[in-house]
Amino acid sequence: MKGEWCYFKSYLSKEFCERTIRNALTVESFQAKTYLPDGSQQVTSDLRRSTIRFLYANDSRFTELFDILWKTQLVANREFFNVHVSKLDFIQFAEYDESDRGEYGTHQDVLWMNDNDFHRKLSCTITLSDPESYTGGDFEFEDTTSRPLESDLRIQGTVLYFPSFYKHRVTPVIRGKRYSIAAWFEGPKWR
Repeated sequence: MKGEWCYFKSYLSKEFCERTIRNALTVESFQAKTYLPDGSQQVTSDLRRSTIRFLYANDSRFTELFDILWKTQLVANREFFNVHVSKLDFIQFAEYDESDRGEYGTHQDVLWMNDNDFHRKLSCTITLSDPESYTGGDFEFEDTTSRPLESDLRIQGTVLYFPSFYKHRVTPVIRGKRYSIAAWFEGPKWR
């Protein structure tokens, strides 16, 4: 690996981000769950408080978003990570709200104990909200030797990539709502 993370600052336009938010808010929502060590899922409000929606490439409203994700992943992976990635099954739209101090505590995205032949290799987050519309809700790495500028990651339309095994978190939202995308590019299991 040449780096621990990389990002495309202001890659998506304000209009694209707002259209994505509008479209995603029409999809069925769920209270976010976390994976437990045994592979099961559970609502754990002490770790994660957010509403999520699953978006799929076969929904024409999100085809362009999936294309952008795949294209930027190819560049990020070639230039920084060089890991074997073969699929992106879905993406997750998350809503962190001040009403419950929405947050996602320290975690990593690899589901180490899964029963299939794939692991999450590269994680991606996209900031969809205007940074003036919320306070808190900052994305932070826990165990990297360097960190991107917090102010850059808050810029609407910024696309961040990192290996899925790095610990990270989203701090509590104390004003407004933070909307974001999370995507996990999978490949053969880590060895």
